[in-house]
Amino acid sequence: MDHRQGQGRLLMKRLVLLLLCALLTTGCVDNAGDPFDDKDEMDVETLQQRPPMEEVTARYSEMQSKLRDRLSTELGFATDWVDQGDFLRSGCKGTDLPATAEQHTLNRWSYQGQISDDRWARAQQIVAEVAGAYGFGAVEVVLERPGNHSIVLTDSFGAELSFASKVHTVLSVRTGCHLLQSAKG
Repeated sequence: MDHRQGQGRLLMKRLVLLLLCALLTTGCVDNAGDPFDDKDEMDVETLQQRPPMEEVTARYSEMQSKLRDRLSTELGFATDWVDQGDFLRSGCKGTDLPATAEQHTLNRWSYQGQISDDRWARAQQIVAEVAGAYGFGAVEVVLERPGNHSIVLTDSFGAELSFASKVHTVLSVRTGCHLLQSAKG
């Protein structure tokens, strides 16, 4: 290799490194469609128009129950779902939001078995139907591999329903930002 080729490769390596640094510094992801991207812009007036946290958690818990029942009945699960707990409350992003503005992660539910690849499409359809009745939108496929599946659905309040099956099958829901009933006047 002559001297010019060596300098050319060195220059190319430096250019690639510079581009990587620029991408890492400025970011390269478009979050225009991200339902959680507006958390920083959330205001009390918007939260006042939303149902209180107690109401949405009751609705989402009901949805989880219907999902478990339909999945078990229609897919013939041999065992029951297990409540894994993991309930979590956290504050919402935004500097002007009161402490009564919260996000909740409901208890995670697990079925101690995998949904086979040939039944995954039906399971996904059941999740879409039941969640759709509760205001959740289209299914977003997160992972689609043999023996390893994961989908997410969101609603207009920024709630996220996650459903996945690998060794076990897991169902979880995280709410969007809502005020507690005590803060709604």
